[in-house]
Amino acid sequence: MEELSKAKQALFRRLSDKKFRQESRLCAAEGFKCISDCVRFGWSPEWIAVESKQIEQVKPWVADRFPLYLLPDSGLSFLDNPSGMLAVFAIPKPVALTEQGPVVVLDGIQDPGNLGTMLRTCHWFGLQHIILLKGTADAFAPKVVQASMGSVAALHIHTLDTAELRDWKDRSQIRFLVAALGGESMLKKQRVDSVRVAWVIGSEGRGVRSEIAEMGDAISIPYFGEIDAPESLNAATALALILGHHFFD
Repeated sequence: MEELSKAKQALFRRLSDKKFRQESRLCAAEGFKCISDCVRFGWSPEWIAVESKQIEQVKPWVADRFPLYLLPDSGLSFLDNPSGMLAVFAIPKPVALTEQGPVVVLDGIQDPGNLGTMLRTCHWFGLQHIILLKGTADAFAPKVVQASMGSVAALHIHTLDTAELRDWKDRSQIRFLVAALGGESMLKKQRVDSVRVAWVIGSEGRGVRSEIAEMGDAISIPYFGEIDAPESLNAATALALILGHHFFD
């Protein structure tokens, strides 16, 4: 089997850079589970590379569907604990943003692990369209793809600025429910039909920016403890609780 060329190795390393990902329209995934799920959800790898001890395990799955190369002994990975298998995928072309909900809007989610977990959570609850606003990590960054465990491949990702978001909201007449500490308890809020709702989640430290928050109604997750509550919930946990309440109610 042919060893992965130095040119492909160099390309893979450059996929840590957002500008290069945007220019090349390529992204990376690592590990059999993440790569196979990306394929299962509709992506097709440009090529796959594995370490020698995994070749026999991977060959039946790859067959002749995708180019397969041998990883160099020096290793190649973005992970602290390399899996010995990596792939490069084409980033899909953007599709038109839906005029109906349910939609999740993420504002300033900077941590790649949090963002990847949130994308996987949206996938679990059947959402398809995710809007990323200013300050949010790139959904196609290696650590985000990895944290999503391939779920990013099942979603339509839209990057909008504030003006574009406002135009879309006015056009679609979708109601925004904004997660905020001072909002009305989601347990008391009258349920909004899924096709008419978008949930807006901000970062733990800053929350949703005021110019975004003013577009919708503030909701909060009630605290059930008897001592002082922590300052905030993890953003990914908050999203899971909000979606769970909506769909299980």
